Amino acid sequence: MIPLLKNGPVRKDLIDCSITRNRETAGLTESYQPHREMVMRLMRATVADLCGSAEGRCSSVVLLGAGNCLDVDLPALSSLFDRIHLVDVDRAAVSDAVAAVELSSDRIQIHAPVDIAEPLLSLTSRDFEPAENNRDHCIQVLQLLASENGVAEVPEADVVVSLCVYSQILDALQRLIPVGHPTFGHAVKSVRMGHLRRMLSMLRPGGVAVFVTDVVSSDTVPDLRTATSDSLPALVRRCVNDQNFFTGTNPAMILADLNMLSRLPSGPDTVHTIDPWLWRMGQRTYAVYAMRIQKKPPVIEESPAVSPD
Repeated sequence: MIPLLKNGPVRKDLIDCSITRNRETAGLTESYQPHREMVMRLMRATVADLCGSAEGRCSSVVLLGAGNCLDVDLPALSSLFDRIHLVDVDRAAVSDAVAAVELSSDRIQIHAPVDIAEPLLSLTSRDFEPAENNRDHCIQVLQLLASENGVAEVPEADVVVSLCVYSQILDALQRLIPVGHPTFGHAVKSVRMGHLRRMLSMLRPGGVAVFVTDVVSSDTVPDLRTATSDSLPALVRRCVNDQNFFTGTNPAMILADLNMLSRLPSGPDTVHTIDPWLWRMGQRTYAVYAMRIQKKPPVIEESPAVSPD
């Protein structure tokens, strides 16, 4: 068992970055629409697969990085799930989003403020120093970041969705240590593994995690501004081959970690990669991809055979 790190207070500067981002995007409902429609299409397909019917309904869903809830249609989600759990570091943004829709309070539960990558938002650059007198502490920090310690108050759900929050978590990491830091590569791997493990830990056996992340933007790939749905997959593959993507979002590395986790009894059973789509926000265009990860079903132990008398 990994010993518990005595976390300090959550860092206001890192929290403020998320709050500022939510304030800046709060009025972009229209810009989010194509992206939101794609996410909702994935949600409907996931529920239909789990229920075996297009008219099916699941008991619960967890949205990680809910923020302003612009990535989803909350009223439409309420027709797919009996209960919706919204997890984010910014309680005000989530509360405002819920207040804007007419849904019964017993259908939605807010979990905020929550550090989805705990203890990341409580750390400083000193926690990652690999010096001899800090080596054990640094290793412990990396182990905790890679652990499956999820949001304790969230019960197991049928579906867990990571709503482009993974790249924001990695952005917070880069505010703590630069890319050239000796521990940076290990820290990225720990955060990536931890995020996948936490999604799986929140799922009931047989449930599905939908991992959605932005991978690159038009800031470094101007061709995204004129890309189409047909040309985008090849463009994203070229970006990955050219190492031009947001730190830690290489789909090949995500798949490699999921393959490793599949060896565990509570790991992935199947993984389906969803073709990328475009997400235009103002002057910037993002490429976004998703993976649908089904957790292994429960192990059913066979009763011992009873010999006839």
